[in-house]
Amino acid sequence: MSKIKELKEKRASVFAKIDELRSAADGRSMNAEEQQRWDTLLAEYSSVDKEVEAEERYEQIQKRQAEQQYAAQRQNATSAGDDSHHDEEYRAAFADYLINGAQGLKPESRAVIEQRDSASGLSGGVIIPKSLSSEIEIALKAYGGMFEAASIISTSKGGDLILPTINDTSAKATIVAEYNQNTRRAPSFSSVTLKAYTYRTPIIPVSLELLQDSAFNLDSLLSGLLSESFGRGINEHLTTGDGSGKPTGIVGAATACTDTAAASAISLDNIIDLIKSVDSSYARNGRFMFNRNTLYALAKIKDQQGRYIWQQSAQVGQAATLFGKNYVINDDMADIGPENASVLFGDLSKYKIRTVSSFKVVRLNELLAEYLSIGLFGFARADGNLIDAGTHPVKKLVHAAE
Repeated sequence: MSKIKELKEKRASVFAKIDELRSAADGRSMNAEEQQRWDTLLAEYSSVDKEVEAEERYEQIQKRQAEQQYAAQRQNATSAGDDSHHDEEYRAAFADYLINGAQGLKPESRAVIEQRDSASGLSGGVIIPKSLSSEIEIALKAYGGMFEAASIISTSKGGDLILPTINDTSAKATIVAEYNQNTRRAPSFSSVTLKAYTYRTPIIPVSLELLQDSAFNLDSLLSGLLSESFGRGINEHLTTGDGSGKPTGIVGAATACTDTAAASAISLDNIIDLIKSVDSSYARNGRFMFNRNTLYALAKIKDQQGRYIWQQSAQVGQAATLFGKNYVINDDMADIGPENASVLFGDLSKYKIRTVSSFKVVRLNELLAEYLSIGLFGFARADGNLIDAGTHPVKKLVHAAE
């Protein structure tokens, strides 16, 4: 818990005691014991309040200092050359690392890598260039579905990331007569903790001849192999993970629609009931998620006028829709079947994917030396969970048992 949050909670606790004492007095004069306690609580509240103000002031100064430091770094970078120049330098150093390994690096390549990735060093894997990282992230979106649908939070360190949640949906403004007090209510606060699970790809053998061929595109090789491998592992857990030593998947975190579908089929009424079950504030930005087999089943459903509910867009570049809502294909979703959750609907961006830093690559020199090859594997740290304060932003359609 942050210091300022702890102080604010302490201040709120003292205020609650003050309010309780005031209510107990009920307008009468306090006795000596009550008056002494009143004075003590007021003094304690004033002291904690000053601590809160000081901490808030410190955070403002810290933020301003960080902004000034960042601006200075940007100015120095601009004076020395633009960001694209530095990225090209790192790309060249990264290629040198892949081809020659940590021991065979040119001095200038070593300096560039150690300056960029001093925390882990060459022995702990090398951060891949920004442009290659972007290519992998784009490929992940196309590959699995979860990186396309969810919101992605990137942090520089891997400590627990606590995301607060609040449920205040029942609060409504009311008419209050002049000189009357407002009603009091406390919103429901909670939190979701995102960890940083380490995902490693299998070891990828690459021949030295291939690496040394200047005509070969190393970026293309890595972005294809790493995104496919990461996509298979991470997307599955982000979809169906049980939260035990792995992410909590969106299917398990979503709330079941009260209306169930038949064991082996989906009807028009099922889709209507699913949309209806999601609060309008979430349904407004709602999207469906299902696998390709489910899409083909939905494509056959017609309304009472004989029109297909799945509408292929007539405009180039516009996605097809289901009841006017876009959908995301995720092949880690279950097929239509007994007790399966085959369709999700809601604000899928409420599912948060937390990634740490960037993808890294480790070069293994000796493992495949007799084959004149080296081994490469990548690793990344990630977690995910649905941010649900009790308002259920995503619902799932579950099929009945046979």
